[in-house]
Amino acid sequence: MPSVISAELLASLGLSEKEVQKIVSSLDSNSKTKKLVANLEALLLLLEPHGGLSSLDGPRRKALFQAAQSLGADVLGTNKSLFIKYLLVDGSDSIMATAKMSAAIACVAASGGVELTEPDFREAAGVGVSVSFEDVKTVAITLVEEHRDAIVEAGYTYQAALMKPLRAMPKMIFAEQTAVKGALEECFFAILGERTPENTKKPKGKGKGGNKTKDSKKKAVGTDVASSAADSATSSTQGGGEVLATAATIETSTTTTLRAAERYEAERRELLTKVALEFDLNVDAVLRKFADANSGADGSVDDEQEVNPVTVADKKIDYTRLIDQFGTELLDEQIIARFERLTGKPAHHFLRRGIFFSHRDISQVLDAYERGEPFYLYTGRGPSSDSMHLGHLVPFMFTKYLQDAFGCPLVVQMTDDEKYLWKDLTPEQLEHTLRENVRDIIACGFDREKTFIFSDFRYVGGPFYQNIVLMQKRITANMAMKSLGLSTLDNIGRFAWSAVQAAPSFSSSFPHIFGPQSSHHCLIPCAIDQDVYFRITREVAPRLGYKKPAVIHSIFFPGMGGTGGKMSSSVGQDKTIFMTDTAAMIKDKVTKYAFSGARGTTADDLRELGADLEMDTSYQYLRFFMEDDAKLEDIASKYSKGQMLTGEVKAELISVLQELIINHQSARASISDDEIEYFMSPDAARFGKCRGD
Repeated sequence: MPSVISAELLASLGLSEKEVQKIVSSLDSNSKTKKLVANLEALLLLLEPHGGLSSLDGPRRKALFQAAQSLGADVLGTNKSLFIKYLLVDGSDSIMATAKMSAAIACVAASGGVELTEPDFREAAGVGVSVSFEDVKTVAITLVEEHRDAIVEAGYTYQAALMKPLRAMPKMIFAEQTAVKGALEECFFAILGERTPENTKKPKGKGKGGNKTKDSKKKAVGTDVASSAADSATSSTQGGGEVLATAATIETSTTTTLRAAERYEAERRELLTKVALEFDLNVDAVLRKFADANSGADGSVDDEQEVNPVTVADKKIDYTRLIDQFGTELLDEQIIARFERLTGKPAHHFLRRGIFFSHRDISQVLDAYERGEPFYLYTGRGPSSDSMHLGHLVPFMFTKYLQDAFGCPLVVQMTDDEKYLWKDLTPEQLEHTLRENVRDIIACGFDREKTFIFSDFRYVGGPFYQNIVLMQKRITANMAMKSLGLSTLDNIGRFAWSAVQAAPSFSSSFPHIFGPQSSHHCLIPCAIDQDVYFRITREVAPRLGYKKPAVIHSIFFPGMGGTGGKMSSSVGQDKTIFMTDTAAMIKDKVTKYAFSGARGTTADDLRELGADLEMDTSYQYLRFFMEDDAKLEDIASKYSKGQMLTGEVKAELISVLQELIINHQSARASISDDEIEYFMSPDAARFGKCRGD
């Protein structure tokens, strides 16, 4: 054996002792082995200028051996630079996932030495494509539903038969093998329960893949739930009635454990929603049919939390569960302590009290700040009313803290176009409400030399519009329907609008602030219902060569009627506290409408039983707006023990809100029309600080 390729080196590439021995023993007699070793030597030579074999981690070493099996110097040919850049060298573009490495190697092997363009290679290798476990699980559910009868009869032995067809589904070639196996395992478990000798035994005389009855002879082809439903929908004389009928007959296996069943049914509900949207059926009707078919003896059904930009369920939100549902991360004590360390300032009480509770990639922004790299803030407001209310103030208060603490630029998108598309408002009305809302935002005290507030109607164009179109080309109608609950009856502007909200996430949309060809990190403070927009943005961004924006989420500011849902002016002006309300109006609204968490029906009951702070609106509002931690803690202790009455807590809240809103109104009154125009001006000269001029 050549001195370069030793048994030790082969073992270091992840080969088993048996595989190493097979190569060593057949080197002199087997031409395939000789070619393999020659390929391996050539690849190691390519690697030398980049740190040699020692620079590769375990997965890359396995990829190197895999490449040697299928790539010779002649095949690699003019694609050497792509191979090195994406598979052998650690960098921002390098492929890390094993499945993508395999796809990249297959792509180069199939080229036959013909030069590949980088975009074609990136697409074939799945560079920038994100395939989460939940993505795989959704596809797995589709296949499992198609083969349910065969699975019930054949048991776990049928799992192997679905591996290849699952891989054939869109994007699944880029899914990790552990995710594919795990997703199928969970789906099978939901139907069959724990593995037992009975459900893991291969049926006699049935051959590989389990029982092949007439009903289960369908090929497990890579069709998705929409195309399966299409056959049903087009054959139905009711224009989708068969889909409803199918939905109504879905049954939950009685052998499924409760926890697995709940999770599985929630995912099946999501698939039914997709089917309904695909064929313009009434989503609620489909889900009601599904609920009727799957309710227990007591009529109970899985209760998924409905939280999106259009709809927030009017009930108490379980935010811990929402983190799991959305796949975000908890904003923990470590991150809060890091805020304080990096800024030298105390953490905002919204952080300390869990009002901003969740995030996506906040650590990447903090890392960049620590390295001295710039980042900017992006938030927004839909100007649908003459005045903002207390709930609207929350993200701006926190954004003001972030701008002060980090000294970073801020862009504020005024989504007048969105409100025109979703509300019964004219462009003329929106011009008026926009200016009034901008006045409210400026009154929060943002740095006038580092803040750009823009109207979509006025600003969209140039690089900003270019980014919108780049996003639109990569966002499908199905993605928009899923994220916003749209149907084919919605106006076309709603489908395209998610790309408009995405564009400010990229600093290249603002060359007058950051200069041409900028690539700054972006941090987006927003309420958790807006996360769906930025999930789409984060999925598409790498495909454009852009950084994914980081997002930090707040809980909802509750309505006055209790902690369910969020404050909204749609419930009536008397039950919403606006930033233009007088002191008397604030007192009247809190006194009459703030829901009490007092236990029992009398003051004596409250003294004996105390108050439920989670349900008490006045206390919850104090959590948002009373900055004094010690005083808030004292109120919480006394009120929960019945040592304070509801009227006393309401009096504390009235005092806090009156001071907050009167101070805001005073600042607002000093803001002239010229000042509004200054904040909305895209004049590059005023953003010299942002560029370090």
